[in-house]
Amino acid sequence: MIRAFFLISSLIVLMSSCEGQPQATGAESASVVFVEDASNQKIDVKLNGSLFTSYHYQSSLPKPVLFPLVTASGKTLTRGFPIDPQPGERVDHPHHMGHWFNYGDINGLDFWNNSDAIPKEHLENYGKIVHSEIVKIDSENGSLSTKSSWQNSAGEALLDEATVFKFSQEGNTRILDRYTTLTALQDVSFKDNKEGVFGVRVTRAMELPSKKPAIFVDAMGNPTEVKVLDNTGVNGNYLSSEGLQGNDVWGTRAEWVKLYSTIDEEPVSITILDDPNNVGYPTYWHARDYGLFSANPLGQEVFSKGKEALNFALENGSSVTFHHRMLIHNGSVLNPQDISEFSLVESKYKNYFDGTDLSQWVIKTRRGEAEGVVVNEIDPNDNIWWSIEDNLLKVKNGPDEKGSTLWTKDSLDNFRVRLDFKFISGNIDSGVFMRGSDHLNPQIQIGVSGSLKRDMTGSPYIPKKGYPQEATKVKSLLKMNDWNNMVAEAIGNRYRVWLNGEHVMDYILDEANLKGPVGIQLHSNRQMEIWYKSIDIASF
Repeated sequence: MIRAFFLISSLIVLMSSCEGQPQATGAESASVVFVEDASNQKIDVKLNGSLFTSYHYQSSLPKPVLFPLVTASGKTLTRGFPIDPQPGERVDHPHHMGHWFNYGDINGLDFWNNSDAIPKEHLENYGKIVHSEIVKIDSENGSLSTKSSWQNSAGEALLDEATVFKFSQEGNTRILDRYTTLTALQDVSFKDNKEGVFGVRVTRAMELPSKKPAIFVDAMGNPTEVKVLDNTGVNGNYLSSEGLQGNDVWGTRAEWVKLYSTIDEEPVSITILDDPNNVGYPTYWHARDYGLFSANPLGQEVFSKGKEALNFALENGSSVTFHHRMLIHNGSVLNPQDISEFSLVESKYKNYFDGTDLSQWVIKTRRGEAEGVVVNEIDPNDNIWWSIEDNLLKVKNGPDEKGSTLWTKDSLDNFRVRLDFKFISGNIDSGVFMRGSDHLNPQIQIGVSGSLKRDMTGSPYIPKKGYPQEATKVKSLLKMNDWNNMVAEAIGNRYRVWLNGEHVMDYILDEANLKGPVGIQLHSNRQMEIWYKSIDIASF
């Protein structure tokens, strides 16, 4: 039996049914049709009258998948094999099917590499995700809700999966938001493994050109030879939010990665965006030149070559939710600014200074550098350092005046602070305190270091330790006579900085304090003036 579900959904409500989740940009409407084909165990998803994808839950599959992924102009961006093989495409890795979500080591079971190519005598080493229910087709929000069971070869369930797919379209950009909640039915370990988590296998034209054969080994040690094929029309390339391209993206962290190509003279791309609330954010990328494109936040020990380890685990009864966004675009090149309009970080920002008041801040001064010294708290509206003029926060000091710090009233754990600053005069020595001012919290320097006597903008300063790392590219990026934009992020004990859109610093502080206020410093004993504007903070 085939049933069709019709709806008109405004993109502005793309995320409204998931409380606290970000919304897509834009306000145009997309016609969405769900066509349920129970006899063939699939549901087609059509946007504006044409196929976007189908949810396949056939019992013969080792996992439910979305296949194919089709642009608004009708170009299929996923490999056909093994569901619908096409001439001239690779036939390696039969477990790569359209788009899927699974992992390579859960309680020792490999859910990632399972396929009909696995001999029966080896199936005990593999897990299978069994579709159990279509929970809801929501005509108001354009969503499909499903349930599945993550099982071993004997049918014993390790995890329950509840997934909500949200489908929409903005211009030539088709949008998939996937929310997957895993609930442990026993104690479950996710040992660090490169095989995971949010994956897609693309069509031949989107692969990166390759002239040499390669052999890839899966988690069970099975070799797969990837043969050299005709590279005619093969012109894919990766670009990450960190500015890396091509094969350099593999094994690195990034907020998003775009895989782009040209098919029949039309630009096309797939962009996957990570959510800051996800475990392991920003995710590592398992992005291969032969067309495997995957975000994997759980394989940290592998990707970092042993420098990090996560080994994520769930106790019996506990849950974890992952949210990823995928953009399927055609007709033009999505640049980083375009992608930022769909960012899963952007909607989390809260304004802390809009040019009118400092009601979310307090000023504190201290009489010495010793720990435990009593600080003076001063009304931001009645002080000699911080003033609001022309919608700007103007900060001025003199050589005989004490310094001060403007602190948020909020105490934050994981966050990203975004602000604009401009050097006005004097020997600028300012910065952003990340969760406090002691030796367990770095200050991100803005201006000249008093100890090093040179500009260290973007570098972390640790009391009692100095500068453990120096930001890169600052000399070419910093504008001495104009406005600069800085973004500073604290996720766990990892700190990152962007200056004028470029990633300049990545630092891990052992035993970092994981919660505290954000502070903007005006250093004492400096004759200086610096201006700030548009201070926003996103909490994760």
